[in-house]
Amino acid sequence: MREGLWSWAVREYQKPAVADACLELQDQDGASVCELLWCAWLAQSDQAPNAQGLSEFRRFRRGLYLAIERLRGARRLLELDPLTRELGTRTRPLEIDTEALLLTQLEALPGEPLNGRRPLDCLHAIDAAIPSLAPSEATQRRYRQLMERLGAAEV
Repeated sequence: MREGLWSWAVREYQKPAVADACLELQDQDGASVCELLWCAWLAQSDQAPNAQGLSEFRRFRRGLYLAIERLRGARRLLELDPLTRELGTRTRPLEIDTEALLLTQLEALPGEPLNGRRPLDCLHAIDAAIPSLAPSEATQRRYRQLMERLGAAEV
C-alpha cells in the first residue's frame, strides 16, 4: 500500500535542500509547494496530475489556496520585524494545518499515466498559457533539482 501524501510530504520536505528547492519554485515560478510535492508523490506510482481534474479542483478550492498564500504572506511580513517576529512564529502552525488540508484534498484527486513524461513538466503544462510550451531553462533546472533532492529519477 502506498504511503499517504501528508506523511510522505512531511518526511520528504525535511530532507536537505528540499524545502529550499520547493520555496524557490514557489517564489520564482509561482508554483504551489503542495502541488509540487503531490506531483512528485504521484510520480512514484508512474502517475501525473490530470489537467482537467486539477483545474476544476483549483476553481473549487480557490479559497484554500488563497488562505495559504495570505497566511504565508502575513507570517513572512511579521517575521521581518523583531517586534512582531513572535506573532509570525505563532502563525506558522495555522499555515501548516491549512497546507495539510490542501494535501489531503489533493491526495484524493485521480492521476493519469505518466507515459514517459517528466512529472513536474506535466504540472507546468497545466499552468502554462500554452500547454505545449516547455518551462524556461531556469524553471527546468529548479524542477530537476527538486526531483534530485527528493531522490526521484526524472524521465
